[in-house]
Amino acid sequence: MGGWSERVQRRKRLNGQIGKSRMRVFPGFQELGKQVFADGAISRKHKELMALAVAVSQNCFE
Repeated sequence: MGGWSERVQRRKRLNGQIGKSRMRVFPGFQELGKQVFADGAISRKHKELMALAVAVSQNCFE
């Protein structure tokens, strides 16, 4: 398992490769994520903390 910076670099590289493809699904998921985490009744900060808590509780580390 690599360090945090290696994971970030890998994720950016993979996202760049997916972004270059002709698939229209990935941009849709990106837009959905932006809308879901936008400030509203619950702040973006609290939404991110809740998502982190769920990821940790489900052992989603990548």
